[in-house]
Formats: sequence, structure tokens, C-alpha cells
Amino acid sequence: MTQQPLRGVTSLHFNQDQSCFCCAMETGVRIYNVEPLMEKGHLDHEQVGSVGLVEMLHRSNLLALVGGGSSPKFSEISVLIWDDAREGKDSKDKLVLEFTFTKPVLAVRM
Repeated sequence: MTQQPLRGVTSLHFNQDQSCFCCAMETGVRIYNVEPLMEKGHLDHEQVGSVGLVEMLHRSNLLALVGGGSSPKFSEISVLIWDDAREGKDSKDKLVLEFTFTKPVLAVRM
């Protein structure tokens, strides 16, 4: 029997006015609008790896990411601020700020 890749949700957070929510997943990040319910954007596993926590600032292009899950690209002791509107060929070009701590990040709010 072959092992299927994990596609589980590691965290889910609503934005400040509950009009959108972000799903941190083993396969990246998904951003959904609430009314009507539809996907507004996503970051694939190739861009961000598996993500433990994600938080969106209002309805902006800024996301706070924390690595986690089975194949993270980023550390679980760092909070990375991702600007999806920023131009760049590499995913590192979209990272605008990094906060590194001595212990794993348990929660993030923007």
C-alpha cells in the first residue's frame, strides 16, 4: 500500500472582520472569502512548504506565516511576513520581515 501525502489543515484563522479565513495546510496556504464562500488565493507547497500557522491582516496582501507540519520550508521558531503583491521570481522575494524566537511559535496575530 502506498502512503498518500498528508493534506490536513494545521490551523484555520479568520481575519479581523470575519470576512475571510486562512487555512494553513500540509500542502501550503489557502485563503477563502466567507460570503460568498470561494477561494481567493493560495500559496502552493513549492512556495511555502507545509505551514503550521497563518494569519491575514484585514483583507490585505500581508500574511504572517510560521512553518510546521511534515515538510516545512520555514522554521517553526520564526514568524515571516509575506507580501503577496510584491513582485519577484522567487518566494524569498515576497518575504518582507522575519521575527525569530528561541522557542517554537504557538500563535500569531496581526
